[in-house]
Amino acid sequence: MTMPDERTFERGSGANPTVDDAAWMILGPALRGETSPVLRTDPTWTREAARTLRELITGENADTGPRKFVTKLHDQLANASNAVIALAAELLCVQVLPLSNITPETKRTRVNTVLSWATPPLRLPETVDEGLAAGGTFHGGAGFNIRIWQQVVWLTYFVEEWWGAPPEERDRALLDPWAFRDLVDRVQGGWEPAMRTSLLALVWPGYFDSVVKDADRQRIRAAFAHHLPTGDGSGASDIDYDLWRIRQAIQEVGQPRVDWYAEPYVSAWGGPPFARKVGEGRRAWLVRTGQGGAQLGQRWRNDGFVSVPATNLRMDLEHATESSIRDAVDTGYPHLDYAQRLQLTQADQAFVLRMGVDDLVLAISDESAHLGVVSGETSWAEQAGSRLRRAVEWIPDSIAKSDLPEPVPGMLDKQGDVVDLTNALDALAALAREITDTAEDAYAVDDQPTPQRPLALSIPPVTDNLVADLHMPRDVLQEWLDVLSDRRQLVFYGPPGTGKTFVAEALGRHIVGSDTNQLRTVQFHPSYAYEDFFEGLRPAVENGNVTYQVVPGPLRTLVAEATTPGNESRPYVLVIDEMNRANLAKVFGELYYLLEYRDQSISLQYSSDTDFRLPKNLFIIGTMNTLDRSISMVDAAIRRRFPFVELHPAVEPVSEVLSAYLERQGSDDRRARLLDTLNAGIDERDLQIGPSYLMKSSARDESGLERIWKYDILPLLDDHFYGVRTPEQIRAQFGLDALLARIGGVPVGPVDSVLDSKVAVELAPAMGDEEPDGS
Repeated sequence: MTMPDERTFERGSGANPTVDDAAWMILGPALRGETSPVLRTDPTWTREAARTLRELITGENADTGPRKFVTKLHDQLANASNAVIALAAELLCVQVLPLSNITPETKRTRVNTVLSWATPPLRLPETVDEGLAAGGTFHGGAGFNIRIWQQVVWLTYFVEEWWGAPPEERDRALLDPWAFRDLVDRVQGGWEPAMRTSLLALVWPGYFDSVVKDADRQRIRAAFAHHLPTGDGSGASDIDYDLWRIRQAIQEVGQPRVDWYAEPYVSAWGGPPFARKVGEGRRAWLVRTGQGGAQLGQRWRNDGFVSVPATNLRMDLEHATESSIRDAVDTGYPHLDYAQRLQLTQADQAFVLRMGVDDLVLAISDESAHLGVVSGETSWAEQAGSRLRRAVEWIPDSIAKSDLPEPVPGMLDKQGDVVDLTNALDALAALAREITDTAEDAYAVDDQPTPQRPLALSIPPVTDNLVADLHMPRDVLQEWLDVLSDRRQLVFYGPPGTGKTFVAEALGRHIVGSDTNQLRTVQFHPSYAYEDFFEGLRPAVENGNVTYQVVPGPLRTLVAEATTPGNESRPYVLVIDEMNRANLAKVFGELYYLLEYRDQSISLQYSSDTDFRLPKNLFIIGTMNTLDRSISMVDAAIRRRFPFVELHPAVEPVSEVLSAYLERQGSDDRRARLLDTLNAGIDERDLQIGPSYLMKSSARDESGLERIWKYDILPLLDDHFYGVRTPEQIRAQFGLDALLARIGGVPVGPVDSVLDSKVAVELAPAMGDEEPDGS
């Protein structure tokens, strides 16, 4: 290349002068061998300090465990000198200063934490601190968050290379950006292209742009190559020099520095890849190694890529479309049947067309899971078993497959080599933040709130209020909650009036707490169907035309709320009343499977392109009235999937509920004795009457009790004994006056003394001695 006179070189201004000034306050003394502005007594960027720092954090001292970078670094520098600690802090400054996707608080905390380990603690110059708060110059994506350790190590190699160079070469590098670039490119110990480009832009901001992704650099040069002089042969050989010349050609005097990621430039070169098209968002993917197995997975992580085999695929990636990929699969795999070709087509289309830079990717190897972030476009590599590739920045630390957060486990059984996990994006992003050192910044999508990893969901223990409301023993209620915690679903069954719905809704309110919007109740009936309960087609008028749309039912709606980002740790309860009145096989359909396997997912009847699962934060409590239909006739599949709890008037805890209620009300037990006498005359177990009828407030006085008997209890008994006993026989045996006489004519309740005058009827024989006449 033709070099201008070296005296014309000036560092120039970059995209953020405050960042430039802060970086040069560290880099200027460091590259000239002057006293460190942090240590304030000696230089820190020496070959000895750099080698010592690297030895403390690599080799035998390397910590590959799941702890965060700064936590590991603290232990590794426990016995280090102040000079080494100051060097570590300065290198971290250089690494983090230009990043716009890291908050100022995180930058300051990271660097100041390291400085606090010195004795006495060190502090940053004000100019550097201001630079950390200045917002940065480029979005570092995932790479600068995942590879902190590697980039710091690379910077130690740079320090050694710098001070190992002859003095005259260093002097020239401080005067000539291209000489500095050539020296940097000699750094050994691993290739960190993004850190290399970032360092060039910090030292010579007037000559190097903060465009650290090689794919972006290539596309920018290609889009603006017409601004390059012709005939000098440099266009394909020196991209740094070409980008500088392009900017020089289009940069207008007195105007802000060209920003390649802003309009009108960004549209011209078609980037950045992480800036999605309208309507598109970040995605998450599971990519399987297939026949490559654990060995291929290890190569992915070692070499920084993910791949699909594409063994027989031949096509132009730059102009790929869904139809061109389908045609390429049909041409390359004629020996496969239609279903196999369709599966290959779907995987290749997802990999080429829908996967994008900055997407999360998950790989499973045996019982370990590995997370990474896509950092490159699709490309070919002529290597068997992994021809079609994308670059990936893998998070160094793996996690146990069993520790994957909800809803990921239930999505791992989806078929295909490339599986869309976008429904679990927030959970995976939170997991990625948890196992890296940049908790709130590493995977944040621009200007969007950072979701937190869901907290463990637990049902609160029984409270005194719940015991008081239900008039049941604490240990019984706790056992029911424990069953719900284990199984996520439960059915209460029994005769009328045993409080099944009341108990179900009370437990639901206890589980969801103060937000009753998380509790819903639906009632089944004979005409209730899958389309009413889950989802179905409904007519809609659009522009005068009738169309059919899939409309969600109560279960699908509640699941959508329960799985909304941020709600995963909040419990949701669906109470299904009168379950056995409906055709349960018809209502639940394919959902039967999910009731038994909550960690799995299924394809839906009306939404076959969606994999649906019942989240673990959804609890289902059903009720069944044994008077309507014996549970022995209920679909056996439902009986297997729900724990069944009987609520019966003669069985604890229901048998003691009325007595407990009366005691709390300050009443005597006469209503309880009245109920016991009533049920003693009913031979058929499922026809007995529950206590809730006599727990109404109206049951405390004469007229109220009479109304309950006339309009609630006697009609039930008429129905029970229809065709067996006449209404007169029923009232002679079970009428209120008759029963009061049988318990000795004792008034019922605190104000029931008025009834004494009405209990004057002589009734014989005793209840239970009369034989029905069969009429």
